[in-house]
Amino acid sequence: MRIPFCLPALLALTGCATLPEDNGEHVIAHGADVARDVKLCKTNIAELEARLGTPSRDGVLGTARITTWVVEWDPLAKYLGVMTDAAGTVVDVYWNLPSEVQWSPVNRCK
Repeated sequence: MRIPFCLPALLALTGCATLPEDNGEHVIAHGADVARDVKLCKTNIAELEARLGTPSRDGVLGTARITTWVVEWDPLAKYLGVMTDAAGTVVDVYWNLPSEVQWSPVNRCK
């Protein structure tokens, strides 16, 4: 059976025939230790970035900043996620949960 020429082109264009791209998420060797050291209402985002490097994700939710790093594979990816206020202080933390668990960050330092 011959495959029409347009089928491989369609698969390539839709991504079905391509290898996954490197999305920049790499486990940080000491990330779990850093995650355990996060102190709610005390740790600053600048300290975390200095210890963990560039975050995997960095975005805004309302007036807060949400930042995450992949810190462990066990066997699923585990993330350290922090919500910071305008001063850069961690006001919520997400850690030691598999990536499939939904996190609804809230300011816990009010």
